[in-house]
Amino acid sequence: MLVSAISSFRAIAMQHNAGMAMMQNNQNNLSMIRASRAGETSFNALHQQDVKNSVSAAKSKFMYQVASAWKKQCEAKMKQEMKQQHKLNTIA
Repeated sequence: MLVSAISSFRAIAMQHNAGMAMMQNNQNNLSMIRASRAGETSFNALHQQDVKNSVSAAKSKFMYQVASAWKKQCEAKMKQEMKQQHKLNTIA
């Protein structure tokens, strides 16, 4: 049961890290827009940064979904272990 709890906490930490990465990605997008000036804008650089931010956002969303699934699995396993713990041990 301890291993399942540790695994669950790691899944929660992974969720938080992915959420933070999504927020930072959004902040980068807004900073990129704010920093661009009408006459001095390099559209190639903006495009490359936009592609980089889009890939980062997709990766962060995927990692969040993986962490959510992992957390659900850990919770189900902990629930199953709790049921087994409350059963009478006939082997002993």
